[in-house]
Amino acid sequence: MLNKYKIEYSLLISLGNIFTRFGSNSFIFASRILAIIFFSIIRIRRKVVLKNLSIAFPEKTKTELKKLAFKNYQSIAIAFLEIFSFRSSPRSVIKNKFIAKDFGLIEQKYAENNGLILLTAHFGNWELGALAVGINLKESINVLVKKQKNPYVSDILNKMRERFGNKQIFLGVSVKELYKTIINKKAVGIVGDQRGKRDGIIVNFFGKETSTFPGTAAIALKTKCPVIVLLCARQFNGSYESIIEELRYDDIQGSKEEKIQEFNQRYMLILEKAVKKYPEQWFWMHNIWKY
Repeated sequence: MLNKYKIEYSLLISLGNIFTRFGSNSFIFASRILAIIFFSIIRIRRKVVLKNLSIAFPEKTKTELKKLAFKNYQSIAIAFLEIFSFRSSPRSVIKNKFIAKDFGLIEQKYAENNGLILLTAHFGNWELGALAVGINLKESINVLVKKQKNPYVSDILNKMRERFGNKQIFLGVSVKELYKTIINKKAVGIVGDQRGKRDGIIVNFFGKETSTFPGTAAIALKTKCPVIVLLCARQFNGSYESIIEELRYDDIQGSKEEKIQEFNQRYMLILEKAVKKYPEQWFWMHNIWKY
């Protein structure tokens, strides 16, 4: 197994070094090459991407769906190349790449000293969001992450995520650690768009029943801390415009499960609105509608 991990790691390093050696200006060209390899030739998760896109955009023709899918592979490739380059990018590059639109809302909510949940998604470049918020806020962001099976790849990601003072909370001990962090008036970053369990909290996403996890909503409802949805949308010039919106939940009525369901529904509606505006930038490779 270790040999397999070393091969994966070597491939990652090789691709990263090849396609980032000419700087970020080459990422669009490089992403097209990577998209041709992984969408047109190797076809990694191509069926899942096309299935998801056909569900989300039933009005599009097969030709339009394929063009959108190809752009999605390009978007993911750009995010990969950027993440690889973040290992050595100076603080100023990260900060300038992030157009902090409405960032005052994050500063305001953090200053209330009640803790803060920054809820994001696999959209645009989610790793940039955590780095940039920490730099702009001048505070450590505690980021909830899933441990990678490959220890070598995990080491790269860990070092990149913690370069500027952010800390990681690993899934497994997450609920207790997240609760403790918020009680201590700190900010936590959570990627909330993963597919929930078969018996998870069901919401509507692009007109289809979708399973979600209850954890983030349960913690927010218990601690009553503010929740900000933060997404990073890539622009034509390679910068990222922040989509920042408070997720208000103080008016939700009903049982605990009903409150969690409504909380998750509000989050997914915010995400859906962003995805409709930038459909190529969400991670359609995720089998969100597996059940």
